Amino acid sequence: MSFLPPGVTSGSLAGFPLISYWNTAIMEWQANTPALAELCDFKPLPRRSGRAQQFYGQRPFTSSTQTISEGIPPSSEALSQVTSDVFADEFGNWIGISNIVNMMFINDGVSDATRNLAYQAALSGNQLAFNAFDTDATANAVARIDLGDNEFLLSSTLRKTEAQLVGNNVPPRDNGMYTTVLTSFMSYDLISDNTAGGWTDVAKRTAGGYTALVDGQVRSFQVGEWSGHRIIRTSTVSTFANYPSNGKTGYGAYTMGREAFLASNLTGIEVPKSPSFNVMVQPLTTPDLSNPMMQTRCICAYDFFLGLVGRPNTNGTSGYRRVRGEVSAV
Repeated sequence: MSFLPPGVTSGSLAGFPLISYWNTAIMEWQANTPALAELCDFKPLPRRSGRAQQFYGQRPFTSSTQTISEGIPPSSEALSQVTSDVFADEFGNWIGISNIVNMMFINDGVSDATRNLAYQAALSGNQLAFNAFDTDATANAVARIDLGDNEFLLSSTLRKTEAQLVGNNVPPRDNGMYTTVLTSFMSYDLISDNTAGGWTDVAKRTAGGYTALVDGQVRSFQVGEWSGHRIIRTSTVSTFANYPSNGKTGYGAYTMGREAFLASNLTGIEVPKSPSFNVMVQPLTTPDLSNPMMQTRCICAYDFFLGLVGRPNTNGTSGYRRVRGEVSAV
């Protein structure tokens, strides 16, 4: 039995829609931005007090073991203070939404604009922090641990950073540990370290550690806790061309103690620490000479003030360490 083809098909209809539009943008693959939130201590700048802020610290006294003579007081001690100055620069960007997009686009253009602006703001603040860390480390040899060719970030290096910070009386952050931010490529080398006393060697001896090794760390940007460090991964750390040798690319790992790096922000103005940052949205309802026909219907924008500086060096050392090295996973 034969069948006749239908007389009405999609190709024969002039009004048949060619494309069905999904009216929600597919979410971008966005990096986490932990530098400001996890590594900096914020010190708000009061309004109407200028744009530069100064922090000071006091060098601690050493022990005093000299005897004193009966009835004769010793000479007065003197305070020795150290300062760090920071200037709060202004950063911002904006998107204007046209009347056509506002009234005719299949999705609300404001939601797309705000999501992307919020991510840009967070990424910018994150990059400003890493830039400040690297500028400070370049001028401060004690803060740097530079690995050579074919040297990778292993457990022994993290133990070294922790020993240096503890040995210089650098207090841990609020969670009782130092915070380390690094690339996932460095965490691969760290977790793959199976030498005696290395991460894998130790983790496999406990039920929780074995589970972490088997399950991996895909559910969270936090790798784990190791040798006094709370370790967080991100794809946004600084890279260094031709390091440790020509043709190679080095990556930075940053370990911070409490108040190692100070961030100055204007009181009442939020600083973008993560992509959930709230941007400003202002619908435009009244024409003026700059927008006489209301062809711009909405403005989305962010604006913030931020300055970053290392703490006053009261103990002859920095409150952080930057480790540079190549990676094996790229």
